[in-house]
Amino acid sequence: MKTINWPSMFLPGTTDNFVSNEKIVTGVTVEQLWEKLVDSSQWESYYDNADHIELLDHAGSRLAFGDGKLQV
Repeated sequence: MKTINWPSMFLPGTTDNFVSNEKIVTGVTVEQLWEKLVDSSQWESYYDNADHIELLDHAGSRLAFGDGKLQV
């Protein structure tokens, strides 16, 4: 398993806030994983803290380059 190579200015415990959400997956391609990450309608199926996702100023559930507004 690989560890996170934190930049020194962002080492856990040295910043005001720290959150880490990690999931190790096997048997999937990068393309398959990417499809789950960019489709907010799938988030609740694999991440317990995702609930009632609504993309603001956006039609549909898929994220696109430059999307930045998200309400959870």
